[in-house]
Formats: sequence, C-alpha cells, structure tokens
Amino acid sequence: MSPSDLYFKIKNKNNIKTLFLIDIFHMKDINASYGFENGDAIIKQLKTCITSLLKNEINKMMLINFGIKVVGKITRHHSDVLAVLFYGDLSETAIIKIKDVISKHLISRKFNISNPDLNIYINVTIGCSKSANKHLIVYAEKALHMAKCNFEIFVFFDANLYKNESANNELIELIKYNIENEKVEPYFQAIACNKTDKTVKYEALMRLFDKQGNILLPGAFLDKAKSYRLYVQLMQILINKVFDIIILYKIHVNINLEYNDIINPLISDIILFRLQKADIGKYLTIEILESERIRNYDAINEFIHQVNEYQVSIAIDDFGTGFSNYEYILKLNVDYLKIDGSLIQKINEEIYMNLIKSIVMFCGKQNIKTVAEYVSDVKIQRYVKSLGIDFSQGYYIQKPVPIEHIVGEQSEE
Repeated sequence: MSPSDLYFKIKNKNNIKTLFLIDIFHMKDINASYGFENGDAIIKQLKTCITSLLKNEINKMMLINFGIKVVGKITRHHSDVLAVLFYGDLSETAIIKIKDVISKHLISRKFNISNPDLNIYINVTIGCSKSANKHLIVYAEKALHMAKCNFEIFVFFDANLYKNESANNELIELIKYNIENEKVEPYFQAIACNKTDKTVKYEALMRLFDKQGNILLPGAFLDKAKSYRLYVQLMQILINKVFDIIILYKIHVNINLEYNDIINPLISDIILFRLQKADIGKYLTIEILESERIRNYDAINEFIHQVNEYQVSIAIDDFGTGFSNYEYILKLNVDYLKIDGSLIQKINEEIYMNLIKSIVMFCGKQNIKTVAEYVSDVKIQRYVKSLGIDFSQGYYIQKPVPIEHIVGEQSEE
C-alpha cells in the first residue's frame, strides 16, 4: 500500500489508531555493500518477520498483559520503511511493550543475502504515533525523524498533542502546569559497575505529567519548552528535587547539563548554592553533553573547578557523536566518559568495535572511567564487558523509574 493509500485508509476511519514506522538503519550502506537486490530481499524478510511477530509474539504479549488481541496491518511505507498500523487506541505502556518485542527479536535475527555463506544483522529505528486522522502519519514521520537525528532506537509522539495550534497551546499549558505545580519529576536510570554487576549510581532524567497523571517524555516537550523560554524553570525544579533526593537517601546521581545550562547563572548558581548548603558533592556527577558545541572552554573549566571544590565528579555525555575528538577531553578535567549509544548499538561490527576500543584505551591512559550507554540486551552487555568498559547503562540494566522504586528495591535488599 502506498503512503497516500495508507493516508486515506486512516482518514476514512473514525477510531484512534496507532502507527509504527520501522526504518532500517544505514540501508544505503547495505545497498552499497551487497546490492539493491539483496537490499530488497532484506526488506521483504523484515516484513515477513514483523508479520510473524504480529500474529504470534505480539498478540500473545497483549493477551497476557492487557487481555486484548490487536488487529494490525503491515505495509511498505516507502523505500526502507515499514508501516505497522494497529486498529486501536493503545496505551503508552502497550506501545513500549510492542516496541520491545520488535527490538528484542530483530537484534538477534539473521538476514539472508544471495551469498549462502553469509548472513547479516540489521539495526532499526522506530517512530510511533497515535491519532484518528491524518496527523497520525505526519507525527509518526516526525517521531522517526527525531529518533534518527538523536540516534534513539525509539521515539513516540501522541499526535493529539500536536495536531493543531490549539493542541500546541495545550502542550504549552501542560508545561506551565508542571512548572506552577512543581510536577516536574526526576526518573532514575541505573548505572551498573561491570566488575560487580551492582548499581553504583543513577542518571536523573526529566519527566512531566499531564493532568491525568500520564507521563510526558522529553521528546514531546523539551524543544517546545526551550522555544517558549520555559526550559530554565523546568531545570530549576528538576535540580532542586534531585538535590533533595540526594540529601534524603544519600544515593549517587548524575545530572545532565548542556553548555548553555552551565553558562546560565539561573541554573549554575542553583547548583553551587545547594552544594554550599549541604555536604553532598561526593554523591553528584554532572554530565556535560558532548553534542553541544562548547564555545568557551574557560567558562566550562571555571564551573568544573568550582564544583570540584565540593567533590563533584564530571562526565562527558554522548561521546562519539558529531564533532567528537580527544582534544576536547584533554581541555576539560573529567572523571567519566559516556560512550554514545549510536556506537554501543553497533558494538558487534568490527569498525565500531575498534573505535570503541580506542576510546577505552585512551581513557585508561588518562585515568578516565568509561560508561556504555544504550545497553539494551545481554548480547551488547557481553561485548561491553569484553572491551573493559567500566560501567553500563541502558534498558538491559534498568529502565528509568521514580525514586520510590529505587528506595523500595534498596529496602528489600
């Protein structure tokens, strides 16, 4: 079915539907390496695989977890993108579980090419949205585009939040609602030591909530918050809540800061003020986003020097993206380097494995600890350990959870 046919099929239905767009990562490289005939064969195999998952594993999972069967249709959306359309208003939890079934299966799936002695593996990026009208396609495409640009495996957009100017205003009102009522909450994702397999710290990730208590992920609101100059207020609430949690539970926490956060006194001054008031610096690691180009190293080093006085650790986040280089690391006094998920997800490929090896070797010589991001399954974790990466973070280790879950797990132990 063509994209236009799919559009009209959706348009002529009144009920809400959920659309997954599944894109084969680096399909151009596959075509260049193995030829277009093999590329087409891989897409056909992928379609067959997803069809089988829909009939078997996905429906079985939906019955067990939600007591329902789903009706879906699979089409080739365009070139190397498959569209999986579910006729139903699936919850975000169900959407995540469907995504997990697809991702988990494809990670280990071998794809055949014309050379009988050779099989290859593929990586996919998934964008998802749900709606009752044409915005379903528009925002599933938007979700897929954002996932690819940010090297994410999956991004979900609820099209109802974006379908028109009124909905856009609704999103802004939700952001304001979270600020005014301090609903901004940190969710915590575990970072595990690869020598002991024990959780040693957590990364704090921002979450907002609508008035029904449903979670809004950063992909849905962060850019809009920045555009409407509401981002700083969100960060102020998040930082204060993270500090309160550290004081109360004495857990080690990482906070993400962009370059603009560090040079903005409305954010950096809160951090310094809270560090002065409580002796908790040893529990805090500040992650500086490597993807944000630093224009003033003196300003960053001054901030690092100030927080180092309170025993705060420094990490470089997303290393391996964009303009990554080792000179960047040498200019900053850092304790940890987090290897970007776009590399870790391809750690089984020789060229990326060699690149990761060089990063680990460099960090070892500089006495910098390494962290693997986006460790999504046991296969990747085994590669990570084999290369001597110090810590791992990702869905295989733990999904982001509220502090109550962390405290509950510690109490049980």
